[in-house]
Amino acid sequence: MGELVTICKEACDEIAPMVRDFYHAINDDTAKLKADKSVFTIADGIVQHLFVEHLFAGGKFKGIVGEEDAAVNIATRPYTVDELTVPDEFCARVDATKAAVAALGARIDGSAYTKLTAFIDPIDGTREFATGLGEQCTILVGFGDDAGNCCAGMVYRPIPDTTVWAIGCKAEGFRATNITLQPASPGKQLVTTNGSISPFTEGMLAAGMDRVKSGGAGNKVLWVMEGHGSAYISDRGVSRWDTCGPEGVIEAFGGCLFKLNCVTPDCDAFLAAGAAGQETYTYLQSEMNLDFVPGQAALTAYNVADKAGFDKKAKKMADEVAQVKPYANLAGLVALSAGALADLKDYITIVKKALDAAPPSYD
Repeated sequence: MGELVTICKEACDEIAPMVRDFYHAINDDTAKLKADKSVFTIADGIVQHLFVEHLFAGGKFKGIVGEEDAAVNIATRPYTVDELTVPDEFCARVDATKAAVAALGARIDGSAYTKLTAFIDPIDGTREFATGLGEQCTILVGFGDDAGNCCAGMVYRPIPDTTVWAIGCKAEGFRATNITLQPASPGKQLVTTNGSISPFTEGMLAAGMDRVKSGGAGNKVLWVMEGHGSAYISDRGVSRWDTCGPEGVIEAFGGCLFKLNCVTPDCDAFLAAGAAGQETYTYLQSEMNLDFVPGQAALTAYNVADKAGFDKKAKKMADEVAQVKPYANLAGLVALSAGALADLKDYITIVKKALDAAPPSYD
């Protein structure tokens, strides 16, 4: 696994200059709004395509799950991503990147990883990418074993020119990074979204945490590792491709990433269970959500399976698994650095106080 995530990191080294080219030139011709109002760019489509069709191609894995479902053509010009045309000035860079990534793909053993499922987020924090905050974006790759447990991951920040990355596999004792790992400042800092936060998150701040704003799930985990914050605890919706890579990385460095909902029913029982109580998401290719809990999460435009029939004003809870997307994370998350994990009891006390103020949104 160490060799596999190392190759993924080397692929990102080749991809990063192309991503920066797109980032510095982003405009209305290279970006559009998806149905869920998140920004989709040519960069998302091409980066995922390079991983799926050139690095991971050839049946190397049991399954590959990527965030994007765009139709990408980088074989014959004009190159396109859905209805967007790749500007001519980028095509030479795309060609060179494609060749370099394909060469790296030839190094992946075609028989060693056939029980694994790969999860890819080509540009995590796409809204930041499209609004001048590219330094908060990451490329995420994680791997689930045949039981659906995360077994390794990569988080790679391609912007600015000095890239930041971390890779790891806890089971092999393998980890590598160019980050200078730092403990957080004294006190407890909660890394949150740049935007609005839920009443539950406000409750954690009221219970004694200081807010640190950042975009992207992967970048938030890097921020915890870099010491900008001690914890990333969220009750809002992300997806499996947002958490698989970061989970593999932070666990390899002695931290943790697990579901928020496994601590909320009975915090004291969770503490008594220790590591056994830290339930994580299931990382398998599936047509239904493998971690669904009836009546726990509110239906939103982000997690609902049928957007055509969705009415956000109805404010309905998800009662049946068919109502939600297969890879929506509907149980929140808790990500702690190694240092913060040593103080798990203190963080659970904070969560408990926040629960007294407001329930998690799980949306």
